[in-house]
Amino acid sequence: MFTHKKIIIVLIFILSLIILGCATSYAPANYLPSTDDIPQNVFGGWLTLITEPDPLVQDSKSMMFGGEFIAVDDSVVYLLYDSLYQIPRRIVSESTLELDQKNTTAYGLWVIGGSLLTVTNGKFLVITFPLWLVAGIPAASGESIRDRYETDYPDEIYWSDVNKFARFPQGVEDIDLSMIKPFTFTNN
Repeated sequence: MFTHKKIIIVLIFILSLIILGCATSYAPANYLPSTDDIPQNVFGGWLTLITEPDPLVQDSKSMMFGGEFIAVDDSVVYLLYDSLYQIPRRIVSESTLELDQKNTTAYGLWVIGGSLLTVTNGKFLVITFPLWLVAGIPAASGESIRDRYETDYPDEIYWSDVNKFARFPQGVEDIDLSMIKPFTFTNN
């Protein structure tokens, strides 16, 4: 009986590691498409920016902005949430772009379930339990960061790489910005 308590404690510890190791999503629940629907999606990815205080504006503070990635040009990042935000690139300290929904919970449940089922392997548990962990934890962690572009102090290379996931990767010079409408959330 004492061995079972140890196994349960170890499993709870592993579950905590899996949950803590997963990246959180900043996007609203109904915004990100499934992986299969990305090619047909007409909206930009979900971009979350954290800014430093603007040295050119007195009493400015760090801010966090999140919204649809509309476009980026040499000096401004365009985000759309309830309205269009134009954030100067020079004050962006962190950027996270998300493209699709993740299956992290399902992966985590598979790891936990498979690990629990190793109890039925008898003495081979000492081999199968670690195998589930060695294969499952990196798989769940990898799923949480798949199709996610994250960096501190984004540079020209970063913006060039993620620009293809904007709604208007060609830029907004010839577009009436007041006509851009935000994504309409639906309850599914």
